[in-house]
Parts: sequence; C-alpha cells; structure tokens
Amino acid sequence: MNRKAWLLVLVGAALLVLRKPWALHTPQLWAEDGSIFLTQDEQMGVHAWLEPYNGYLHLLPRLIAWTASHTADPAWWPAIYNGLAFALTVGVFIRIASARVELPAKPGLALALVLVVGSGETLLNVTNLQWVTAFFLVVHLFTRRPENTRERLGDLAVLTVVGLNGPFAVLLLPFFAWRAWREKHLDAWLALAAVGACALTQATFLSRTSGLTLHEAAEPFHPLGLLATLGSRLVVWPFFGPAAVRNWPAWADALVGAVVIGGLLARAWRADTDRPARTTIATLFVLITLASVYRARADTWNHTDMANGDRYFFIPRVLLTWLVIWECRAQPRAATWLARLAVGAALAWHAPHFRLPAPPDYHWAQHCDPIRRGTPANISTLPEGWWIEYPGRAAPP
Repeated sequence: MNRKAWLLVLVGAALLVLRKPWALHTPQLWAEDGSIFLTQDEQMGVHAWLEPYNGYLHLLPRLIAWTASHTADPAWWPAIYNGLAFALTVGVFIRIASARVELPAKPGLALALVLVVGSGETLLNVTNLQWVTAFFLVVHLFTRRPENTRERLGDLAVLTVVGLNGPFAVLLLPFFAWRAWREKHLDAWLALAAVGACALTQATFLSRTSGLTLHEAAEPFHPLGLLATLGSRLVVWPFFGPAAVRNWPAWADALVGAVVIGGLLARAWRADTDRPARTTIATLFVLITLASVYRARADTWNHTDMANGDRYFFIPRVLLTWLVIWECRAQPRAATWLARLAVGAALAWHAPHFRLPAPPDYHWAQHCDPIRRGTPANISTLPEGWWIEYPGRAAPP
C-alpha cells in the first residue's frame, strides 16, 4: 500500500481508540466473551471451535479464547480479547485501503465503520466481532484477483475464517456465485468454493435450531413498528440526531425512513461508472437488513429505544452510509449537495456522542482468581448487570 493508504489505516485506528478508549486501557470481557467463549473453551478445549451458539459457529471468538487461555494469566485475558478485536478491525481498514480493492471513495467507506452512529456495542469485543469482520466478505466482492500464491492463499484463509464466524457466508453466497459466473476465472471459483463450504456448514447448523428468530412470543407482525424501527435506526438517528428519535412519532420515523431509503435504493440503479458497486451494495443492504430484522423481530421493538439490539443494524447502517457517500459525487448537483449536507449533519449530530462513556470497572484482575484456581464463581463483567457463571475446571483424569 502507498502512504495515503497507510494514513487512512492510521486515522481509522486512531478514531477507533478515541471512540472506545476504555476498551483498551481498562479492558473487560463483554457478555458472551466470558459466559460462553471463555467457559466453553475451558470445558471443551478445541472441541469448542465446532460448537454452535445461537445456531451457528463463531470461530474467531473461539480461537481468541483458546489463544488467551494458552498464552497468558487470566488477568490478561480481557486485554487479549479486546486487543485482537482491535487488530481485526484495523485489518478491515487495511483491506479496504488495499490497492486491490476497486471501490470509489474508499477513505469515506473505511472511516464509516467507526464514524457511523451507534451504541458502540459492536466495537472492540469478540462477542460482536462477526458484525465487523463480515466486511471482509463484502469487500472481497470488489477485490482484484490475486497476483501470486501468497495473495491467493491469504484470500482463501480470510474467507474461510470469516465465513465460519457468523451466518454472513450464507447471505453473501449468491454474490460470490454471480461473480464466479461473470468473471469465469479460477480465483473467483476458489473464492466461491471457500464461501460455499462455510455457507453449507453454517446453514447446516442453522437448520438444526428450533427457530431462526430470537423473539420467543408468537406475536403478530407489526408493519408500522418495523418501518418505524428501520426509519429511526437507519435514517433519523444518524441524520437528524438522537433528539429526533425521542420526539418524533412512529409514523414520522417510518415515513422519513421509507423516503430516504427508497430514494437511495432507486438512485443506486442509475447508469454511470459506479453503478455496479452501488447496485451490489444496495442489494446487500436489502438482504442483510431483512435477515437482521427477521432474526431480531424488530417489528416488536420500541422505535425510540436506540440501544436495544443495535448490533443488528450496524452492517445495514454502514452500507446505507456508503450509498450516501457515493451520492456526494453524483449528478445532478442538487443530489450532490443534499448528500453532502446529510453527511455533514450526521457528523455534527454524532460528534458530541462520539466518545462512548466508560462503563463501571469491575476490576477483573482482582476477581479472576477463581478462574486461575479453577473453582466455581460468579464474576461481574460487561455490559452492566452481566456476570459469568464460571463452573470451575474439571479435574484431569
């Protein structure tokens, strides 16, 4: 990469640190970091790598938990978890900045991952790492074929590991199939084979789960609730600020969301040199948004609640932001200035809330001794009110 590309990566990394500094200087485990990945690593060892959770594999958290438990004292495990989550996020910046990736306005696309509005729960923890690393799959759709064996093996390794870290290989498989059929070269077929194997694996696990939604109650579908939640999470919060979400009625969130999202999707199909990238991202946006809201039953949510389940809207929000960024270079000029105004408003609304407030410090190093000794204990961790029901370590046979 050239100097400009490395500067982009450094800026992205610096913004990530500024966004959530406490995750690095006072690291603590987050949710399933401890209650699932840490405890199952101790109980199951490498067999945990193939243990599904919520219906599919989470390979990266499993590998990180195994690495921490085999290299350091438990007092250091949160630092290893969050540090590797940071490194992998920077890896996404590096991938986007690569000269092999053929996308317009790449600086804006990369920085959107950290600048886009949100609760921040997807950043710098391994539980939600799948939502960030999914962009390795997305960006590969726009990556030139490898020029040597090192690049080829690197591509396949990344696609395989990321494909086994969440359900996104299933959703992106048709895009890899289309690319292989269109380009008809070996590397595209190899990428399809890697993603296809991951998709088959994850789909097999998903098919064995009792249900694909996380909402247990069989509530009727609420169309206005869905449109209001989509509008508030994807449009009103990012471009009009949190006060608008709290004060606007549900119908206003639904109407503004429908107009903005519908307009961006329609304009994605206009004929110019960026049309292939826009239409691919627009189609991905629709597919991932539908899968996310179905999985979370977002039609049952309170449209003014901006924190609950925010991870399900991280990828759609970033993809929608990419479409807005590309409109900043559009024709007619009115569309250009409208898009620039939207980006400026998003940055202005988000700036006061950019640095996420530090949560309670549960002093992990002072309370992790039961893990060190292998004795059962309840250990408080993040988010607030969560704890690890540590079962203790089984005695060796």
